[in-house]
Amino acid sequence: MSLRHLAACLGITTALAACGVPDEGRFVSLEGNEIPPALVETTTTSSSTSTLPAEQATPTTTIVEVLTEQVELFFVSANRVVRTERFIVSPATPTQVLDTLLAGLDSQVENSGLRSALPAKLTATIDVRRGIARVASTAPFLSELEPLDQRLAIAQIVLTLTRRPGIGQVIFTVDGADISVPRGGGDLTAPGTAVTYDDYLTVLSTRDS
Repeated sequence: MSLRHLAACLGITTALAACGVPDEGRFVSLEGNEIPPALVETTTTSSSTSTLPAEQATPTTTIVEVLTEQVELFFVSANRVVRTERFIVSPATPTQVLDTLLAGLDSQVENSGLRSALPAKLTATIDVRRGIARVASTAPFLSELEPLDQRLAIAQIVLTLTRRPGIGQVIFTVDGADISVPRGGGDLTAPGTAVTYDDYLTVLSTRDS
């Protein structure tokens, strides 16, 4: 073996010993400063999390079914009381029916030519017991009306209420006191006397008789 080859072998042996390569199957530990930098480099990994927007709620449409009921209301045509029909929220209580009558006419075409003899600002409450409806007002209203309109106004209320189930008679009070009211023929009742549908047939339109 030449000197060049011998020197090369000795160099390789020295390098292997310096790198800590084990000989004869033995593990050789290395000092920290003997470990090549490439072996101690650390790799940092990062992860990102993306949040998808929550799915927007699908708008829902709620349909509310309102039940209505047809009621009979009486208004004035010329010097007679005539029957009209209107739908109001069901169940139609006596209070609802009276309030609708007192509110007056609506814009329905069939009401053309009709009017109400009842004062525009009249308010009243109703209490029904044993088939008798007691209509109570807090202020006189008949004194504001001409004699014919007095009869027509009372006829509107009596005919409307007695067309409701469970009501056969009507009594009128003002400020808690029973009052006299005109019947269809013009005669006055005694205070607190109940009147009926038949008491106003004389002012009811012939088409409704």
